[in-house]
Amino acid sequence: MGGNGEPLTVLWSWRQRLEQGDEKPKEREQPQRRPKYPAPKDSLAQAEPVDGPKQGDQGYLAQLQLRLRAALGDFHGAIRILAEVPPQMRTVLHTAVAEDPAAAERGLVWLVEHFDQPSAVVPALGRLAPALDALIGTRARQLDLFGDALAEAVREAREERGERWSDEDAGAWRDAWRFAVGWLRQGAQLHQGETPYWTGTVVAHDRRRDDVAVLTVMTDLPYPFRAGQRAIVECHQVPGAWRACWIGDPPAEDHHIEIHVQALPGDRATGCLVRDGGVGDPIRLHRAEGDFKIEEGRPGSVLIVAEDVHVTPVKALLSELALRGDERVVHLFWGVSTRDDLYDLESLREHAARCAHAFVHAVVARGPAHPYVSGSLPQVVVDFGEWTSHDVYLSGSGLAVGVMRNMLLQRNVDPRRIHTVTLEPISAP
Repeated sequence: MGGNGEPLTVLWSWRQRLEQGDEKPKEREQPQRRPKYPAPKDSLAQAEPVDGPKQGDQGYLAQLQLRLRAALGDFHGAIRILAEVPPQMRTVLHTAVAEDPAAAERGLVWLVEHFDQPSAVVPALGRLAPALDALIGTRARQLDLFGDALAEAVREAREERGERWSDEDAGAWRDAWRFAVGWLRQGAQLHQGETPYWTGTVVAHDRRRDDVAVLTVMTDLPYPFRAGQRAIVECHQVPGAWRACWIGDPPAEDHHIEIHVQALPGDRATGCLVRDGGVGDPIRLHRAEGDFKIEEGRPGSVLIVAEDVHVTPVKALLSELALRGDERVVHLFWGVSTRDDLYDLESLREHAARCAHAFVHAVVARGPAHPYVSGSLPQVVVDFGEWTSHDVYLSGSGLAVGVMRNMLLQRNVDPRRIHTVTLEPISAP
């Protein structure tokens, strides 16, 4: 960091020569010997970092910003071209553009408008860096490929409008992308050592019960997960408080994520997510985790028993069964305390209806139950039928899963056919 608090910027050879005072007047009159947009020097590759921006560097960024604005012209056209790239030819950033072109356009506009303000750009790009690093991994060349594709998309958009595209325009965009990559890497250093996370926005907040809300989240970069997994969510009102929450749908083409949050007694983070959250809230997610899955290709039928909000991953798994054409008979028992707690029953039935033979049984422990089954969930399940030929999946709190498992073992269900999952609380990383 420099003394003025601005981040390190990439230095340019022509600026260095001017600062060293070894440039002669006649050389300045020969632009062919000193290109207007020479190749930048990558400061991140240097053995010793340079301490802060050099004198005049900000002036150069302002000049480059003017060239970018003039060369771009139509933000929308360039984004459209990037979004239309075939999936097999896309980088991770292409995929992000295709998922939400409007957000990508806003981001490109913001970057150009703030290009002369690296102190603002570095932390902004830094928020994307952990997820981008996790998605790209060892495929670092994806950044170079996307930079080339961005310049090409800008060129195509201009030529579609019948406007001229020059070598200087191309050079400006290549140089600008090198700046952006350098700032991205500097931003990543702000989060060095942290667990990778994805940033996003709550686009829908549906309060289903006093203690349960269903959040629809759109992440800035693609969020990889499988049906049956849980997301690790941070409450922005309680920074550093990360909580495990079930994901309610398998990955979808619209790339929205349905997250079910239950407010836990005495826990401010989950309480804020449920009761104080709303549309537009920023959100961060750690990498999805968990291995809850229904095994393929096994004989017999399937029994699923889920307690309260722990039915959420089951809904996603039902959709997965339907997608792969699984024709086994599936019995799902969903147990809640009162009839009013069946906050997601209609959606659950819709997912089950997509399967070949799936049946949903709602079980209410206390109070009026009609038209549903009344009683203790474990007792209702073992009294319903004989389960020794079924693969069994139990989802719930540790206590509920333990009780259910023991009762099934007493009814001669093979322990090797019983699979359990619970949403264990996690500590902040």
